Amino acid sequence: MDATLFNQQKTGKLVATIEGMSAFVPHPLPPEIELACLIDEFGEASAALGGLNRIGSTILNPYMVIRPLQRNEALRSSAMEGTFSTADNLAIVEALDSGSGSNADREVYNYIRAIDYAIEQTKTLPISHRVVKGMHSVLLSGATKPRGANKRPGEYKIHQNWIGALDIRDARFIPPPPNEAIQCMDDLEAFINKDTAGLPALIAAGLVHYQFETIHPFGDGNGRVGRMLITLQLLLKGLLDAPLLYVSPYIERNKDEYIDAMFAVSSKGDWIRWLRYFLRAVKISSNETINTIIKLNELRDRYRSTIQQKTKSVSAITICDHLFERPVVSISDAAKVSETSYQSAKKNIDQLVKLGIISPVPGFENPKLFWSKAVIDISDGRLDH
Repeated sequence: MDATLFNQQKTGKLVATIEGMSAFVPHPLPPEIELACLIDEFGEASAALGGLNRIGSTILNPYMVIRPLQRNEALRSSAMEGTFSTADNLAIVEALDSGSGSNADREVYNYIRAIDYAIEQTKTLPISHRVVKGMHSVLLSGATKPRGANKRPGEYKIHQNWIGALDIRDARFIPPPPNEAIQCMDDLEAFINKDTAGLPALIAAGLVHYQFETIHPFGDGNGRVGRMLITLQLLLKGLLDAPLLYVSPYIERNKDEYIDAMFAVSSKGDWIRWLRYFLRAVKISSNETINTIIKLNELRDRYRSTIQQKTKSVSAITICDHLFERPVVSISDAAKVSETSYQSAKKNIDQLVKLGIISPVPGFENPKLFWSKAVIDISDGRLDH
């Protein structure tokens, strides 16, 4: 890390670390920011969030759209960290939930499990060391050593880490050493949970994301945990009525700008550049999510109408609705969801295949699996259905 780029030390300080290098330790939040210059971006992002909440309030079962959005978030956020799966593989692993798929598939599925864990935990707990470590533990559970099992799942780092190179001497950025990182996380936990009167919660979420990524408290998985925290904060602060917003698809498309904007905070104290990026990510992600929800609702209405016209089976409609939450099902799954016998569920599955709503998943016979490719495609950002 080129220490000369950090000579202003507006947002943090340099401390000595291994190999004669310097690490950057951010000052506690909040910084002094002239929020007036963000009024347009803040207004647009807030309006987009409001629109997302409005369309979300019309959905009888929010998880019919929440789960597809979470799958896409898991895929995009994990891809940014070099873990690649596909929408098809992720849906299959989620359906089987039994250690199936490749190591990468299971790790991406862990992202969904970690989001679920965090949402459940924060129904009774604040965002805290305990919750953040728990998210990390779930995220890296069962990971192979190259992908994080040797990175102390659920525990903060005990060795210096760095970003942007294999050798620390070539790193673009070196976050706080382990001892300083713990103090930074103490300060961050306090900021997240204190009354930030005068500082809008949406701005605070942007500050927290920068701070967490800059601290880089874990040996691996920091980017993914940090992006989960965005949704979690917005949910707990009342800016989201349901966990519908996930920004990783936008960030993945604009990754270089994302990295550069955060680096500019550390090196130059340029909070405005970062917050403009963050607010734009919230606005565009909200609007894209609204479009995805509209497409999923249109598809569900079309499927329901087809079933009512052709079969009039209430059980088939129930199974169809379940496909939007979990687009891969077995006959046993269908029987459980529809509360019918195996034979009745098989009849309904056959009808849905005949209607073109689902099709057999190639290569799966025991159990035989069926999927709605249209639901998977829409949740993956392919909206032409």
